[in-house]
Amino acid sequence: MSKRFVATYFLAACSLMLLASLQPGDSGKIAVFSGPWSDTAPDIVARAGGRIVSTDSSGWIAVSVVEDEGLTGRLYSYGAVFVASSIVAQACAGLTRWAGESEI
Repeated sequence: MSKRFVATYFLAACSLMLLASLQPGDSGKIAVFSGPWSDTAPDIVARAGGRIVSTDSSGWIAVSVVEDEGLTGRLYSYGAVFVASSIVAQACAGLTRWAGESEI
């Protein structure tokens, strides 16, 4: 029983650390994730007053830039499921087409 408790505690602590490391800072790019039950991520960014840098074809992920410190809170209030740090945003931007870039 104690081994199970220790393993559960360890996994919970690691999960919390991972989530904390993905939280966005005060500046830089962020990845905005929407759920299937909410508006698309670009719509959420636009309503929150953010600037869309990139999107994916499904509309569930948008990359934006933090230009004021209240943007992250507004994104959550307009329906974002998760807002991630610039590291995640750069990874998502690498998988999506930059806004304004023509397809070949």
